Order: sequence, then C-alpha cells, then structure tokens
Amino acid sequence: MPNNTRTTRTRWIRTVAAVVTALLGAGIVVADVAEVVQGAGRISELRAHGRRVPGEAFVEQSCSTGRGGGCSASGVSLSFHDAHGLEQFTEEPRLAQALYVPSGPVEADGSVRTTVVYDPADPQDAQAAGVLHWGALDLLRHRMLPLTIGLVLAVVGPAALAVDGGRPALPRAGHGSNGARVTRRTA
Repeated sequence: MPNNTRTTRTRWIRTVAAVVTALLGAGIVVADVAEVVQGAGRISELRAHGRRVPGEAFVEQSCSTGRGGGCSASGVSLSFHDAHGLEQFTEEPRLAQALYVPSGPVEADGSVRTTVVYDPADPQDAQAAGVLHWGALDLLRHRMLPLTIGLVLAVVGPAALAVDGGRPALPRAGHGSNGARVTRRTA
C-alpha cells in the first residue's frame, strides 16, 4: 500500500475519532446541564407552590467493604401527613442525580425529624425541605465529575483536530513521495 494512502486513511481515522470525542463530550455536557436546569426548576416549583409539613426521613445506607470501605446514603424515604390528614410514605426523588439527606438526631426507629415540602396536587412528589436552600450551583457541584469529563472530551476533540489538521502529510524518512524505498548510489 503506498504511503500517501496510508497517511490519508490515518488522517481520516484521526479526524473521525476527534469528531466523535468532541460530540460525545458535548452530549455529556448538554445532558448534565439539562439535568441541573430540570432539578433547579423543580426546586423553584416547590418553593413557589409546595406545602411544608412536619415529617420524618428514613435514610437508607449502602455500605461497601474492603479497603477504604464506608457507608453512604443510597436513598431517603419520607413519612408525613398531607393537608387532608392522610399519611404519606414516599421515596425522595433525586434532583440532577443528587439526593438531599436530612441531618439531625436519629430517633429509636431510625428516623430523622425533618420538614417535608410536597406538591399539593401530588403528595407523593415530596422532598425534605432543606433542598429548598439548594440552587443550580449546588446541583452542579454534585455533577462535577461527569461535567468535567464531558468538558475534557469536548475540548480534546477540537484540539486534536487543530493539532493534526495543520501538518502536511510527509513521507517517512527513507521513502520517496510515492512510498517507494529510496536508495542512494555511491560511486
């Protein structure tokens, strides 16, 4: 195979890889930003129209063993009475993949007293009221790793194109422009 065909094919492969990398990174960034905007919008709706009532939160722990093992909150269930006096028990939905975990003294039954804010039209749509203090930047902070990965990929793709696009295809040392081996005759 002549060298210039191999160089052209390699260039196309690099270009396609750089474009795919840039698009993948941009997709990750767009998805993360959309989740943050959606979560911030949900918090704004609860601030404006949510009803606050006393309740309890049950924090579910997920623990790992081994080196550096520990426990972290994997879910929060909320228990409260709605405006009609009906007892509601629901799992707190994540906002932008972030979970608000109420803190405070733990009761004998494993619950933490908290204020619950819920949508009066749908009491099952509830959050611990502490989430109302969160803003878009707080949600973004919880998405920092995937956002950083997306930004790096989105920048690496165009940077690779810029670096690779400025170089002319040069023949390898010891080869002519058509890829044939060049030998020198000595007298």
